[in-house]
This record gives sequence, structure tokens and C-alpha cells, in this order.
Amino acid sequence: MATFAAVVEAKSFTDAARALGVSKSVVSARVSRLEERLGVVLLHRTTRRFALTADGVRLYERCARVVAAADEAAQTIDDVSDAPRGILRVHAPLAFAQAQLAQPIAEFARSNPSLKLELHLDDRTPDVANEGLDLAIVLAEKLSESWLVARKLASDRVVICAAPGYLRRRGIPFRPQDLIHHERISHARRRNEWQFTTDEGPLTLAPSDGLVVDSTLFMREAALAEHGIAMLPSSVIAADLDAGRLRVVLDEFHDREQGIYAVHLHARFVPARIRVFIDHLATCLRKPSWRAGSTKPDFVPPSAHATRNAKKTARGRERRVPMTEQDVRRLSDVAAIYRDVDPPAAQQLLQTLARTQLVTAKAMPPSVVTMNSRCVYRDKSGREREASLVYPWDAGDDRVSVLSPLGEAMLGAPVGVPLPAGCLLEAIRYQPEAAGDHHL
Repeated sequence: MATFAAVVEAKSFTDAARALGVSKSVVSARVSRLEERLGVVLLHRTTRRFALTADGVRLYERCARVVAAADEAAQTIDDVSDAPRGILRVHAPLAFAQAQLAQPIAEFARSNPSLKLELHLDDRTPDVANEGLDLAIVLAEKLSESWLVARKLASDRVVICAAPGYLRRRGIPFRPQDLIHHERISHARRRNEWQFTTDEGPLTLAPSDGLVVDSTLFMREAALAEHGIAMLPSSVIAADLDAGRLRVVLDEFHDREQGIYAVHLHARFVPARIRVFIDHLATCLRKPSWRAGSTKPDFVPPSAHATRNAKKTARGRERRVPMTEQDVRRLSDVAAIYRDVDPPAAQQLLQTLARTQLVTAKAMPPSVVTMNSRCVYRDKSGREREASLVYPWDAGDDRVSVLSPLGEAMLGAPVGVPLPAGCLLEAIRYQPEAAGDHHL
């Protein structure tokens, strides 16, 4: 039976004989004796090739398992060597495996041709002992089964993200409380994980009424399709973040890290196939690609020292724009998500941010326009009008987008300054900083 399985796998009597270390005639004789003993034809032979019969297919499936089991039994004795063989059964989360493991596993397979890999991919946490698995790749903040042996391979940040198109349509959530106005995409096993740290203390949002699925991979696809905001591992969406297909939000309120572990049952005498595979993954994940710069902001607010120096050198040349660090950070996110759809406006906003003079909320002069200020201005016909300076997704009647020429001119402007199209800024009736509402 082992000889018959070798012939099927080698697709040649000659190659099977070479692999088994016997002559071709011996291989042919063994297969013929097996057919006589069973009373069936297993192979249709021609001068150049052979084809499996239906009985041959059924027998091979059983033979292959028997031979693999025999190899594994022998390997329990022989596993002190560094030459892994047999079958390695591995469980891993589907989304993580698809994003990060395809290349390492392909390299491992090429380096270990005597070892067959059997991968089981889904989002559930497997029972390593009862499912016949050699090891499992587990993403978790901490492991509960203390009787398992675990090796940490890497760390991974869980981030909150959305597609730029969704954020342009529904707005960027600047505070965790803003999520009540958004569609949340949650995992069925992790619906209670929307937890944040705010100036007012810890905040936990109720389980989502939005889309709930049991697949991390589908959560990613739903986020890319602009369905809503999702909480996903950086390792799964690293390529999407780097390409700008997804944007991280609420990063300053959410700092959650989980480990990537290789988990198995063997405390001593770890089989070579497991040991070598774990060592290979540890080498590949030693410097995770998803840790490098994926969540960095597009625009870094200038320091107070830099703004003082810039103010000195820019006197008499270009007006500095008083702005809080919060507004600079939020508006840089606005510029980033509108860069592809309105490049001139996004670039103009970034140029304005580059002229920032950082001011604390308490020190902001009440006569200077900030985000959400309600202003009175006179248009070119002399008519008095009132408008609020808002983010682009809130623009409408009497709400001027900060990306519009009028809104860009208003940002950081003092009362009395001329505005585009012959307008004149006359008064500020409400300013969040002066009212103590700068977190609005």
C-alpha cells in the first residue's frame, strides 16, 4: 500500500522507485500483487503513463492517511532530528493568514519538501487537543488555557478605521461619543470591545446595532465598501492603511494591543515539524511590516517653539493663523480624506495649517474665528449675513465649509478682516473656545 501511494504521488513508477530506493520492477510487482490480493484494477497502464481507476482513487485516499499516520508514529521517536516530515496541521485566523502568512508559509514549504501542511482557517478559537491540531496561531490580549504552551511571535495594534469615502459622507468622528451617529461594523464574538479612554474617564459604548458578522475578513471588506466604521487588527489592514483605502480614527482615545501567539500542546520534546515551523514564523514576524508608520498623521502640528520662531521670521510677510492644536489635528485629517477628491482645497488647507500659530483654547482671542464659530459678515451688496464655520460634511445653508474659499479665509481670521468676494467679517457671536466648548 505504501508503494502504491508513492506511485500515485510521484506520478511515475520510475520516480516512485527512485524515492523508495528500489528498482522499477519491484514497484510494478508490488502494485500488481496488491491488485491481485484486492481483486480490483487500481491503475490503467500504458507504455508512457497510467491513470487511476475509481477503486484506485478510493484506496489511495485511505493509503495516504495510513502512510502519514505511520510517518507520524515514527517521527515521535525520530523527532530529535532537525529534518521535519509528515503532516503539520495548523489553525490560524483567516484574515490574518491571508494578509500575513501566505509568503512565510510558501517559503517554509519550499524549504521543507518532506513536510505536508494542512491549514484550517476561520475566526473561531480552536480546541487544539480535541481537533487533532499540531498548533494554532492565536491573536489575543491574553491567553486563557494555561495548560497550552504558547510562544509570542509579534504584537499587533487593534485600530478603529473607515474608508475615506464613508468619512466624507458621514464625517470624521473626533470623539468616541461621535460614534453614536455612525454605522459600526462589529464582530459577533467581540461586540463589547468598543472601549475608550477620555478626559472624562473610561467610556464603553453599548453593543453595536449596526452590521454584526462573524468574519474579520468580511469586516474589512465592509469597511472598504464604505459601510461603516470597524475595529480591526493593524496586521489585517496594513496594506489598506498604507494605500489610503482606510483611515485610522480616534487613535488618541483607543490604545489596544494584542499578541500573536503560536500555541501547541507539547511542553517537552516538541516535534521537529512544530519547532521548525514556529521558529520560521518567529523569524518572519520579528519586524512586522504593519508596525511601521501605518497610523501616523499626515500633518504634524508645529511645536510652540517652532511657531514662535516662525512668527519672528514671518513678521510683515505672511499672516500667522491662530489655532488650537485640536483644530490643527482635526483639520489635517480633513485635508487627508479630501486630498483625492478636491486636491486644490485640501492643499490650500494644508498651506494654512503650515502657517499655524498654536494657541491654547483658554488663550484663544474671542475675536478670532475657530471651527464652529458663528460669524456675522457683510457681503458685497452690503447685506448682513450670519454663518458658522464647519467641517465639509456639515456644510449647508448658513454653514460654510472650511474647504471653501470663504471658509478657508475665515479660519483664524480676526474681526474686521476683508473676506473673498468683497465680504467683511464684522463680529463673532459664538466661539467654542470662549464658551468653554472647545471639545465640541
